[in-house]
Amino acid sequence: MPTEIVSGKHAVLELLRAKKRRCYEVWVSESKKEKIVAEIEEAAKKNKVPVKFVSSEEIASLSFIDKHQGVAARCDPFVFSDLAIVSKAAKSSDNKGLLLILDGISDPQNLGALIRTAHLCGVHGIILPKDNSAPVSPVTQKASSGAAEHIPIVQVTNIVSTLRQLKEEGFWIAGAAGESAQNLYLFDFTGNNYVLVLGAEGKGIRRLVRENCDYLLSIPMFGKIESYNVSVAGAIFMSEIMRQRNFKTP
Repeated sequence: MPTEIVSGKHAVLELLRAKKRRCYEVWVSESKKEKIVAEIEEAAKKNKVPVKFVSSEEIASLSFIDKHQGVAARCDPFVFSDLAIVSKAAKSSDNKGLLLILDGISDPQNLGALIRTAHLCGVHGIILPKDNSAPVSPVTQKASSGAAEHIPIVQVTNIVSTLRQLKEEGFWIAGAAGESAQNLYLFDFTGNNYVLVLGAEGKGIRRLVRENCDYLLSIPMFGKIESYNVSVAGAIFMSEIMRQRNFKTP
């Protein structure tokens, strides 16, 4: 069975903590003295995974990433979740379900940042298209600071048919759009199950995906440039939804 190399101190630590896939060995730079190294060693010991102390150059050659932070691990390939299981779990949440669809995010750094934010904001699952999307690669996993190991991520063939299926299951679809859309801060995300759709960098949501959204929402902007980076826009949307659902105004 093929394996992959995950690098980055937080990515490796969460890989070991999550236990979603088998880890075979961990490499740590001989010069790495941070507290997190002890945490990685402890997690590896609990999982009976050997830890090897090697040179930083050897880790770079093993991981094919220069910014490896002195830590890497060899593990099974990333495992995607099942949509039916994820949507069912989301709908059973006390705060109602929240899923995130990323329609064509091609930059692995942006994808990783969105995965990290989604996990921290309580999103129940992320849905990615099989094509026209950055893969959940070691680069993405490192950018997510290990969040990709904790939040369910689903891969689907067709986003539009997935949206239609989720509507039938009781989800309402809210797409992040331009200035002509409703104001995000005036929209109520409480009381219903929602899917938040974010589009590709610079292009936004594709036309057919946009047409299958129940609501189109926008972030008010007061500057002179056109828009936020997609990972920042996603963070604003998800943070507002988390605020509405978890922090009520007295």
